Amino acid sequence: MPLHRSVYVARLCGAGVVLSSLLSGGANAADLLTKAPPVPYATDDFWTRPYLFGDLGRTKLKEQGIELGLTLGDEAVGNLSGGSKNTAANAGQLWFGAKFDMGKLVGIQGGTIGLTLVDRFGKNLNTEAGIPALQLTNEVFGRGNILRLTQLYYSQKLFDDRLELKGGRLPVGSDFFFGLCEFINLTFCGGQPGNIQGGYIYNWPVSQWAGVVHYKFAPEFTISAGVYDANPNYLTTDDPTVYFLPGVPHSTPASGVLVPVELVWTPKAPLTGTWRFGGWYDSASTIDGGMPGIISTVPGVGGVPDQNLGDQRGRYGVYESILQRLTVDGAGAVGWYAFLNTTVADHRTSYQDYQIAGGFKHTGTFAWRPQDEVGFAVGTTHVNSAALSPNAGGNEVPLEVWYGWQATGWMNLKFDAQYVINPGGRGYNGAGVKTDNAVVLGMRTEVHF
Repeated sequence: MPLHRSVYVARLCGAGVVLSSLLSGGANAADLLTKAPPVPYATDDFWTRPYLFGDLGRTKLKEQGIELGLTLGDEAVGNLSGGSKNTAANAGQLWFGAKFDMGKLVGIQGGTIGLTLVDRFGKNLNTEAGIPALQLTNEVFGRGNILRLTQLYYSQKLFDDRLELKGGRLPVGSDFFFGLCEFINLTFCGGQPGNIQGGYIYNWPVSQWAGVVHYKFAPEFTISAGVYDANPNYLTTDDPTVYFLPGVPHSTPASGVLVPVELVWTPKAPLTGTWRFGGWYDSASTIDGGMPGIISTVPGVGGVPDQNLGDQRGRYGVYESILQRLTVDGAGAVGWYAFLNTTVADHRTSYQDYQIAGGFKHTGTFAWRPQDEVGFAVGTTHVNSAALSPNAGGNEVPLEVWYGWQATGWMNLKFDAQYVINPGGRGYNGAGVKTDNAVVLGMRTEVHF
């Protein structure tokens, strides 16, 4: 398919899914920052209820087919050593979500309309403290301090919910990749392919026109495929119809379609889990920032917006993501959990060509605190040995540990510590100066209104 036509494919696919589903008549990722509130409460006690402002009629609305949510997530972090300055930064997001059950509202069984708006704010600690890290040390920062349409889709389930068709504006991570974000370092948060290939794989809160199909061919197995309009215009924070590359007059963005495919195995209780195996292909003819012909990359973003300067055609990669419960120590969610993520990107075109991350979490850390949690993770991000950078061939290695305190039914606090070894891959900043390993302390606050 010629590139000048490929930009329309994902939009048409998304619109086609909506139209076909309506005439005939999902798997929906949660916010990548926030932890879901506790189950609905029986009494309106201020300290135990799941929402700060109480029910406000939302239980009745949900029974009628309308589900609403408003959540604030904030990450305050400070650099104790490493980088060029000991300082602190704060970043966060406020998101509004709504789901409309079309079966209850208009009689279209299996139909759902979803809407998510995300407004981000704050500063990047890596920039403020001069830490040349590849991955953000306060992951919620990024993609502009603006209000974004993160999701607007129609989902239709058919054939006893074995088939789901979904189309509209979607982030790739809503339906593919690793779907949790319980750590503050970006290495352990959200869709890993987007962490190292952020120039063309757009994680939350950026959305694209897309069409997705999920097919459950066995009780524990689902195969999924999607088509996304991969256009750098979606990354802009001003006029999305105009996109210029720094220092390249009259340049135009490389665009095409992104096609992820994924197989998911979900083991049954009591040791539940989600095992994902997949890959992606992007049709754009370009090479990533920092590779031959391009001067550098932007730390923490996974590469500058891809530039139409090379003769490489197409980009691809493979990944696995395992989230597995290890023990059942008591009622509910109490027990040990583990995750392991591995992503390998096309060596020809990638500045960051692989990332590995793994960790553990325990829920119900103390018998008298059944909703408190503790987590630990370690990971690595590798810089392509062919990159034009003093960090070429190096590995950035973050370690992170946190304690999550469920302070009330509607507020969760996480006290966090990070140690980032060789930030940037070998510790060199943009000026070619070697920096020390970074020690970062922080706190994440989540409030459900």
